Amino acid sequence: MLMINLVTPTKYTAIVTGSTRGIGKETALLLLKNGMNVIVSSKSRQSVDNVIQEMYLKFPSKKENILGLKCDVSKYFDIKSLVDISIRKFGGIDILINNAGIVYYRSLIDTTEEEWDKTININLKGTFLFTKEVLTHLIKNKSGGVIVNVSSGAGKSGFPNLSAYCASKFGVIGLTESIAKEVADNNVKVMAICPGGVDTDMIKDIVNEGYNLSNRNLMKPEEVAKKIYDMIINKKDYYNGQSIEFYNK
Repeated sequence: MLMINLVTPTKYTAIVTGSTRGIGKETALLLLKNGMNVIVSSKSRQSVDNVIQEMYLKFPSKKENILGLKCDVSKYFDIKSLVDISIRKFGGIDILINNAGIVYYRSLIDTTEEEWDKTININLKGTFLFTKEVLTHLIKNKSGGVIVNVSSGAGKSGFPNLSAYCASKFGVIGLTESIAKEVADNNVKVMAICPGGVDTDMIKDIVNEGYNLSNRNLMKPEEVAKKIYDMIINKKDYYNGQSIEFYNK
């Protein structure tokens, strides 16, 4: 049985999915640095443990503000378990960053049904399931909350050989806009961020599969994390349902 030590709540508690690398990891680090309780999650227990140890070393005084849990975002049981444990430890949830995602670089003809399903299940279904579970708590606490869904520039424009990924990220934007209208009277802000090319392991993976990065000036994950942080802290500067395109200047 997992033992949870209750801590005195800070101003905000945030769940960041897919937070053991790239944008998710940098976002979790930034939120923690700025005084929030942070739940780090990934489908790999080892990856979670590695990031938690890194956080302990960087922020030794914030160990009680960190929770690391294994979670497959395509499985409702995993999500419910993570949310329940997080609430028991921190007393509530204020922020959800739906960041977990995968990509395959394939032509539509070469994309298998399994690859299509896995892409949709993680990128889109995972966003739906996590939002559904957390939204109930955000509405109940009536103190307001923020959900930021990480879409992509590929959620605004189609790209060759990325049909499954584009479909999933276009879907995230539609989901964001619909949910925002549903919760308009509940003091919950739901937004999406659509970054351009970011220097992450994910983009390195598709380069290895043949994606051409020539003439692309990639952003650092830290830059996207800072934008997500601004969307949370200065949420009044953004409208509900907004999809923010964020590209390298």
